[in-house]
Amino acid sequence: MAHAELNTDVVLAAIRDHGFAAYDVLVKDHPSDAVIMEFTRAAREGFTTFGVAVHLASLTDKGSKRVG
Repeated sequence: MAHAELNTDVVLAAIRDHGFAAYDVLVKDHPSDAVIMEFTRAAREGFTTFGVAVHLASLTDKGSKRVG
C-alpha cells in the first residue's frame, strides 16, 4: 500500500489526529530524520509550537486553520 508523501500538511494532520503521538505514528512509514525535518519546518513556518522537543508539538491557530 502506498503512503502519502511526507510534507507539512501530513505532519499537521498527524498532530491534529494523534497529538503528541504524531511522531510515533509518522515514523512507522517514514524515516525519523525526515519526520523531524518536517516537524521543524512546520514550527519555523508558525504552524506548530513546542516546548521540550520539536516532535512534541501542538498546532497554533495558523496550523489549525491550514489543516482544517
